[in-house]
Amino acid sequence: MNKTFTARIIASHGRHYVARDNSGALWHCIARGKKHEVAVNDLVTLTDLGNSGDVTQPQAVIEKTEPRQNLFRRSDQFKDKAIAANVDQVWFVVATEPSFDPELLSRCQVACAAEDIGFTILLNKADLLDLVPRAEELIAPFNALGIPVIHTSTLSGQGIDQLRNQINAQATVLTGQSGMGKSSLINVLVPDAKATIGEISHYLDTGRHTTTTVQAYQQEPDITIIDVPGLQVFGLSHLTDEQILLAFPEFRPHLGDCRFRDCRHLNEPDCAFRNAVDAGTATQTRLELIRQLLIENKSRL
Repeated sequence: MNKTFTARIIASHGRHYVARDNSGALWHCIARGKKHEVAVNDLVTLTDLGNSGDVTQPQAVIEKTEPRQNLFRRSDQFKDKAIAANVDQVWFVVATEPSFDPELLSRCQVACAAEDIGFTILLNKADLLDLVPRAEELIAPFNALGIPVIHTSTLSGQGIDQLRNQINAQATVLTGQSGMGKSSLINVLVPDAKATIGEISHYLDTGRHTTTTVQAYQQEPDITIIDVPGLQVFGLSHLTDEQILLAFPEFRPHLGDCRFRDCRHLNEPDCAFRNAVDAGTATQTRLELIRQLLIENKSRL
């Protein structure tokens, strides 16, 4: 009878996973059943499939996923993507150059708020002093909401010690658009990152997967850094209308204050959300995002 044991998922690509067991050994895994949802940092129960032809790459099947603290995910009306489980904080990396999309940042913040995951913005390449004011202007609305912003530079070392302190006893996701310098931050925070990437690539059977692979680096027993490939879209179709509304801290105090219970926050009279924008305690951009997310929710029905 093949042995069954627990392990932690440390990388995923499609329906292929790499898990590390309690002894530190790596396993190439597949999920049992097409609808079995697995994410990096999940604790799972595996069954050893035995020697499948390559003794340097033991293989196992994922029997079940243990209960999660939370799940960082994105979705649209066609596909739901579980990114990472049991996450303490997400660092969204933006940069002084190239330009970044504030809406993508907002959508990620909403996803984290819905799962009670800490959210911090890293303004990277902060050594490019002439470009800092423009980037700060784009993230000022988030700073006004109380979302932490850390200026970082792998060239000058700015903010790196603060990041190292903040990852203690945390499972941290690094995400953002491509080109923001996330890989440079990973290499500074994780000295053996390249070796880990090579090892994981072997278990996923190809190096070309690394650009689309979510993977975790274990620094200490209680420090996990999870690298997510560059984002282009971040759908939130898995959230309910209520979860969406609660995820906007600037509008949350006004829930239930509109004249009409079914207010769509468009042109209805005495809309509390529009009044908040008029009063300057919220922005039109964020209100428009709420409207867009609620429309996307209705389109999936």
